[in-house]
Amino acid sequence: MDQPLVSIIAVNYKNAEVTCEMLDTLRQATYPALEVLLVDNGAEERQKALFERHYPGLAYMYSADNLGFAGGNNLAIPKARGKYIMLLNNDTIVPQDFVEPMVQYMEEHITVGIASPKIYYHSQPNVLQYAGSQAVSCFTGRGRNLARLKVDDGRFNQSGPTGLAHGACMLIRREAIDQVGLLSERYFMYYEEIDFCERARSQGWDIHLVADSCIFHRESSSIGKNSPRKTYYLYRNRWLFMRLCKPGWGYYLFLLYFLLIAVPRHLSKHWMQQETGHARAILRSLAWNIRNHQTL
Repeated sequence: MDQPLVSIIAVNYKNAEVTCEMLDTLRQATYPALEVLLVDNGAEERQKALFERHYPGLAYMYSADNLGFAGGNNLAIPKARGKYIMLLNNDTIVPQDFVEPMVQYMEEHITVGIASPKIYYHSQPNVLQYAGSQAVSCFTGRGRNLARLKVDDGRFNQSGPTGLAHGACMLIRREAIDQVGLLSERYFMYYEEIDFCERARSQGWDIHLVADSCIFHRESSSIGKNSPRKTYYLYRNRWLFMRLCKPGWGYYLFLLYFLLIAVPRHLSKHWMQQETGHARAILRSLAWNIRNHQTL
């Protein structure tokens, strides 16, 4: 019996060495029906030959402009031919058999529109970054990652429904994309996968963890794990997501918590630790949301 085609999309942003390491492991994948689409995002020059040395036959797309995570993936999604489309971060390392359990699970659970595997930290391969998550809280505007920084001792070996998929690796059913649409480019980076999960769930699709599959992730290798730019987009998009996806009383409850508790607490922490770049990033994120409150 023929296996359904899986289209794997990865976005490179000025991190060719890391992307090539990911492609080297992806090249060893044992799933027989794969196509790989690589978006070279914000690149100064075309690097097709470089990437093809690490994964011959990949489909290469180039953008001189930095389209962000959402825009980069959206460039490739319409060109993907698979029954399933996997969004895979370029800073991941994948076991050779990671695709099979995910496809089998999706084939057996036809209401599942999005699935993610267990994700381990690349630097600590027995420590989990993700093994399921609670949905976004109307109070905090954040989901609760159930396994983050926990040693994998067997507690997270059960596949099943979860509140959110993880943007480092999401296997998406094509019908879900056709119904829900592409990733929202309003976010540029961070929260776009949460927004997509929220829209998919509102259209009746389930989101599941597939615990029989796993990958390894170098967190935030393109932007920097502790950069003010990351802080800016996390705060900006947290407010933006709640405004777009959680209207009504939940949004106003969030605003009270966010503006009166979360922001002052983190501003104070950054000022006390002399992290002025992070503090200014939070203030700029607030200013952006205030300026754009009526335009989105």
